Amino acid sequence: MNKIVYTWFPTIFAWMIGIGISQSNAQSTPQANFDTWCMGRYVIDLPKGTKVEAEYMTKGAKVNTLTNISFAQFLDTVATRRQSLNETPHNKGGSMLVDTDCITRDCITLVSWSSLSGRRVYNYETFQYLEEHQALYIFTGRGNADEEQRNKAAKVQRNSYGELRYRAPMEIPTEPGFCINEGLIMTSEPNREEYTAVMRLAEYPDVVVVLESYVTNNPGDFSDRATPFGLSAANFFHTKTLKNRNRSIGKAKGRERLTRSRMKKNGKTIYDFEWKTYGIAGSMEYPYMRLTLRTENGSSTPSLTGDKQALQLWESLLTSLRLRPY
Repeated sequence: MNKIVYTWFPTIFAWMIGIGISQSNAQSTPQANFDTWCMGRYVIDLPKGTKVEAEYMTKGAKVNTLTNISFAQFLDTVATRRQSLNETPHNKGGSMLVDTDCITRDCITLVSWSSLSGRRVYNYETFQYLEEHQALYIFTGRGNADEEQRNKAAKVQRNSYGELRYRAPMEIPTEPGFCINEGLIMTSEPNREEYTAVMRLAEYPDVVVVLESYVTNNPGDFSDRATPFGLSAANFFHTKTLKNRNRSIGKAKGRERLTRSRMKKNGKTIYDFEWKTYGIAGSMEYPYMRLTLRTENGSSTPSLTGDKQALQLWESLLTSLRLRPY
């Protein structure tokens, strides 16, 4: 599936552009043993104690969030990275460092060559520090290495400087924007944004839940998936389809496919659940999304006791996935 590509993609590190949500769904109230998490422009209710590891991209730039960072540590992080680039020679002369762009005292971009031998692509590393919350956000992306595109990138960066704010880990924002780890990108312009969140549930140690999302201009057609985990059917017996149907979540039209299999090797029951929507072309509110729940076959002791419990857990997760209201 092709992801969205914009004509201004070379300004990729202009990392603070998002879009507001034009329509809101009713805010459901999570059960007492669930917490509500904000991921991108959606929220989902997860059992308390769930561990979440998420990677975010906005404007085509990956975002890394560091907390409990002092201002001195922020400056040292930038200085160390700059020194490393400056001391690394490029095969065609000079160093890997191209430019240091100090936008403000708390926002600095390092521009470098993307490879030791090429001079067609720049790497952009933007370090933005929020001193009040001791949070450092590092945005990394790429862009074409020519003067025009470099100037455009610098202009967009300055225009976007004020569009990031700190967000407490469990805070659900009341304004439009794109939730990242301990942050919110507050804008309403179309851009390339995506994320992958891996969730480990404390009560079900062999269950892995994954939520993926990205904006696309080329929504695809639904098709049946292969065997669970992409493994050969020879690894399973007694495979059963529990559900295979069209299913919409709010205005996101999707398809749900739930299977249960048993491993030939150890007899363990494997659940492979998926809901997927191809989204609406270019839509920030309705991107491609895929929610999966799978049990790992390496665990000797299954934590799900049967189909009923597996389906109840899945239903609680899927029905809680919703566009964030504000």
